Amino acid sequence: MIIDHIKHIGFYEPMAVGITAAWKEIQQMLQEKGELSDGCYELNSVPDGFFKVQHGTTKPLSEGTFESHKQYIDVQILLDGQEEMAWMELADLTEAIPYDAEKDAARWDGERTHHMTISKDIFYIAYPHDGHKAVSHVDEPHVFTKIILKLPV
Repeated sequence: MIIDHIKHIGFYEPMAVGITAAWKEIQQMLQEKGELSDGCYELNSVPDGFFKVQHGTTKPLSEGTFESHKQYIDVQILLDGQEEMAWMELADLTEAIPYDAEKDAARWDGERTHHMTISKDIFYIAYPHDGHKAVSHVDEPHVFTKIILKLPV
């Protein structure tokens, strides 16, 4: 798991191939169209890459499960608002729902030992070994707008 400010995103190109070109393309779309609607968008700059736009309100951290992916690296970028995100090494979690190749997701149960607040202009990268639980809060709900960039592993 990597967490950093968006101004440093290009630094991670060797560890997340395509991240620089994808972020430039997303920024161009945001400049041209303003706010993007919720949904899935193709990327011209990254073969097999895509991104989702998500607006919403967080749910309690105690609810739900962790997730992991095998085919894509998750790059989650907070455009506005905030969320709290939990992370655990997959080895410390118990599989709740087996991996579904069509959804590129497995679900995991376990302690939410490591969590932090992710706010505007912060991004995090979740690799296949990272169990992550996004869109959460500990005390009070948060409203957020985010990009979920999917880069092929």
